[in-house]
Parts: sequence; C-alpha cells; structure tokens
Amino acid sequence: MSNNKLLVLIDIDGTLIKSGLTPRKALKQAIFEITGCPVTFEDNHLAGLTDLLIITNTLNQLGIGLKDGGLPTKILNRYLEIFSWDYPAAPDKKIYLGAIELLDYLRTQPVRMGLLTGNAKRGAQIKLAPFGLWRYFDFGVFGDDSADRNELPRLALKKVHELFSENYSPDKVVIIGDTVHDLICAKVNQMQSVIVVRYPEWRSSIEARKPELLVESFVPLEPVQNWFEKLL
Repeated sequence: MSNNKLLVLIDIDGTLIKSGLTPRKALKQAIFEITGCPVTFEDNHLAGLTDLLIITNTLNQLGIGLKDGGLPTKILNRYLEIFSWDYPAAPDKKIYLGAIELLDYLRTQPVRMGLLTGNAKRGAQIKLAPFGLWRYFDFGVFGDDSADRNELPRLALKKVHELFSENYSPDKVVIIGDTVHDLICAKVNQMQSVIVVRYPEWRSSIEARKPELLVESFVPLEPVQNWFEKLL
C-alpha cells in the first residue's frame, strides 16, 4: 500500500525546459516531406497543444483535412525521426533555473510524480534526455495517449492505478505547467494547478482563471515548497 498523498503531473516545455527551435523545424520538415506543403508556426499556436493536435490543425489549415486517417501518425513518426537526429546537438535548448531543485524537492515528499505533456512519449524522452530528467518520473501520459490534453489527467489516474494500485481523488492531483492550457486541463478535471509564468503577456489570461499557485520562476523554490507543505 502506497503512502503517497498526492499525484503530481508535470508538463515539459516551458515548465522544465525550453527546447528551442529544433522541434518546430523538425515538424515543418516532416510535414513538407510527406505533404509537399511548406508551413509556418507561431508560438501561441503551439504552446500547450498535443503533437497530434498540432499536426491535425496544420493539415486542416493546409486544406488537406484527414481523408487519410493515418496521415497525422505518419507525419508524427517522421517528425520524431528527424527530431531524434537533430535535437542532441541543438545549441538553443536549455533547462530552466530551479527545475532540478523542484524535482529533487518533490522526490523527497510523499507524492507520485508523473509527466503530463502534449509530446509523444518518444519526443518527451528525446527532450528530457540531455538534461537527465527522465529518471525523475515513474510514469507519464503523453500526446500519443490522446490528442486532447484535457483527457490526459483521467488517463493518468487510470495508469497510476494499473501500475501502482494507487487511487487519487481529483483534489489530490496537482498539475504543474506554464500555459493557460495546463490550467484549463486542471480545472476541467477538478484538479489543482501550479503555473509558472514564462511570458509576461500570458499572465493576465492565466490569472483570470485563478490557478491555486502562480509563480514567476522556480527560483526561489520556497513559494512552491510552502504551498505543497500545506497540502502534505
């Protein structure tokens, strides 16, 4: 029987790391190779979305639609191939200050730690590997589990039961992320949220939805620690 009191689900991009331009370039290349159509992406069209949803939205914008139901998965697989080659040497990827301290702190607490990310599982592994972060997580829910981010918390509850025979009520689940999508994901599932604001222009839309905790950074870590200690 587990003594864990909370399930903590953590986002990757913008929360723990900044992966730079390589994922976007790899996805553009994959879409062009398979469809013959050049595409451009804007930041606010990508943040917080699952890989498959980004691909599906792009195909719709190109007027290609989904006549071939396997097309998004074909593009995703090609993207992951290109990304796995290019990312390890990418000069613009970085880990955010305080990210390791956050994970080290949570690892000492009675919590089960998992990933909740729009990345496909393989993409998440590729992104976290250079920073040694994959080892912190017992399990995860990913963009290839569902294209709808809001479904991922429910899948996490199912997975954590299957893997560890643990059950958590929604109010004992905390989602840590950086976008309004992470916050909505928590709210619709009646879960709690900790949001780190990486872009000042996103702050007002995040504040309007009232996360349980909003911070500018994980440095200093004390606001996050103090908040968790009240729950634990």
